[in-house]
Amino acid sequence: MDDDVYDGFGDRPIGEFAVASPLASGTQRELSRFLRRVLRQDPIPGLSVAVVRPDGEAYTDAVGSRDLAGNRAVSPDTLYPIGSVSKSITATAVLQLADAGMLSLDDPLTDHLDFDIKPGASDGPQRGETGSGEEPVRIHHLLTHTSGYPSLGVSEALIARRTRRGEPGIPLGDREDFHAHVADAWPERTAPPGDEWQYCNTGYCLLGEIVEGHTGVAFSEYVDDHVFTPLGMQRATFDDGEFARDADAATPYLIDEGELTPASLPTREVSYPAGGVLTSVREVGTYLRCQLQRGSLDGTQLLPTSRSDQLHEGRVDTPAGSYGYGWRTREVCGQTVVGHSGSVAVSSAYAGFAPEADLAVAVAANSSPEYPLRAIGEAVLAIALGERPVVAVPFWQRRRLFARLTGRYVSYRGVKPAAVFRDGGTLRVEYGGPLGGGSVPLRPDGTGSESETKASSESDSEPGPQTGTGTGSETLNCGDPTALSDGDVVTFTTLPPDGTEGTAEFRFSADGIDLLVDRWHLHKVRDDPLQLDADRDRSVTSRDR
Repeated sequence: MDDDVYDGFGDRPIGEFAVASPLASGTQRELSRFLRRVLRQDPIPGLSVAVVRPDGEAYTDAVGSRDLAGNRAVSPDTLYPIGSVSKSITATAVLQLADAGMLSLDDPLTDHLDFDIKPGASDGPQRGETGSGEEPVRIHHLLTHTSGYPSLGVSEALIARRTRRGEPGIPLGDREDFHAHVADAWPERTAPPGDEWQYCNTGYCLLGEIVEGHTGVAFSEYVDDHVFTPLGMQRATFDDGEFARDADAATPYLIDEGELTPASLPTREVSYPAGGVLTSVREVGTYLRCQLQRGSLDGTQLLPTSRSDQLHEGRVDTPAGSYGYGWRTREVCGQTVVGHSGSVAVSSAYAGFAPEADLAVAVAANSSPEYPLRAIGEAVLAIALGERPVVAVPFWQRRRLFARLTGRYVSYRGVKPAAVFRDGGTLRVEYGGPLGGGSVPLRPDGTGSESETKASSESDSEPGPQTGTGTGSETLNCGDPTALSDGDVVTFTTLPPDGTEGTAEFRFSADGIDLLVDRWHLHKVRDDPLQLDADRDRSVTSRDR
């Protein structure tokens, strides 16, 4: 394409993008500072963001590099794999077919597939079955992850294979192999259909086959014709060749022990419907504008309003919010937010919208940090709404609190050194000294004498090596962690090896932070939790109790 036409906006001439009233300049500065702070803290080469209103873009930004070796900058138009953000697009295709009368969401799955997902049924009940009168797996169950199937590992196995992270030894070379893998998994079901929510990429792969069966075209071709093209998402694709040829495509990076390593794009045709879309945050922003307008965009009707509402409606409770058809509903800053994260181990993304605030956020990165990008997306939304993420978003509240609590501690006269480490969504205290003392996990409870909360974790991203650590939806109820001061107390539950739970208290005072745990009264002396014994003498000198 000609450089004077491209100019950072794909193959659309400048001026075709609808621009809404921009965010306030102070809000934009705060967003920029936040994004740059994230890149300084986490192994993310590049990060792109778009904030939109129903009538157009309100803010776009990009920080970092899409390719570290060439130091080429990311932009709002950089293409990324967006992983499971693709699921709502698949759900949109299914609802389009339902609206056309080609299927009903209550139809049994077996009415629409050309292979048997229940082999050996004549041999009698198998593990997970309830008998011959059992509820069949329906299309609705696949859309809501309530089919009874746990994750069957298809995406994880193929991502590992494509990124050379290990060979699971599962035949998945073609569609026939995939069908055999699904059929053999019938005994693995853990509940009758509709009874339990268990995230399962395979269900969305099967939905893609249903779309193909009814339309007679490849799933990717159907989505291009009925979702991307109507919305003007001209660079969105499933094709890794198109991605590689694009002038502004991100280099994917694996995170290996904190180091970034360039990786190949883990394209998996069988998983296109579960997480195969390649696009930019600007184009995801366009898609989100359609969600804010309940199925239409600038006169183009993607779904009737009633079907769009059906798509977004929460239908089954999960630890991190109610799940609908490829969307999850959560509360952020007092707003109902409908969104979804995605990860393919070398890239990650988030798309979410707050209908009552008429605001939506798209975020993408060319690596997958230890948390889903929902955490960044919700922080961007919080800032756009005039809130501070460290107070309004549980993930950032917890992270900032943990940053204050982790470090090296010593007891009276330095007899017992200890260190507090962050360990996913919990803390861990390790004891040093000549007699050692082991390690004890600390589960957050809250602050003060009356605050008590539950911790839970989830991931709505495609499986990857890093998924599932430190991604809780918990509320710590500690207000602003940066403001904790003299007299404030943060309590944790200790989980020692013998199973006898106890209490650990971090007490803030004018002198610093004290930790009361087990028999010890410990005093924080350094922020760095490493080298328990090496600096004990210097630590005692600096704060001799």
